[in-house]
Amino acid sequence: MKQITTIVHVDKMSQVVSSIREAGAKGVSVTEVNGQGSGERPMIRGGRGTTQFRAEFNKMVSIMTLVEDSQVSTIADAINGSAYTGKSGDGIIVVTNVDEVINIAAKSAGSKAL
Repeated sequence: MKQITTIVHVDKMSQVVSSIREAGAKGVSVTEVNGQGSGERPMIRGGRGTTQFRAEFNKMVSIMTLVEDSQVSTIADAINGSAYTGKSGDGIIVVTNVDEVINIAAKSAGSKAL
């Protein structure tokens, strides 16, 4: 089993979540995060609009799903397709191994827990 975590701009959240679900993932978890990466940070107005400064962080979301090993490339392709703009800072996809998953309510483990 694998955990796929992707970090993308907040305005891409709905598209990415939809593409992950359509690619076969049974569920997702979404967390709002602030990040500094290769993307340009926005300018913010302050002091009644008379001053501007660069934001310290970009508003991003972290979207996590658990999938079978065989689904990784399909879901990663779906994420790439829905999050890609061609601009620096589109986001990242991280795939990690999962040793075990246990569904508390169903009292099941492994693939049945998903």
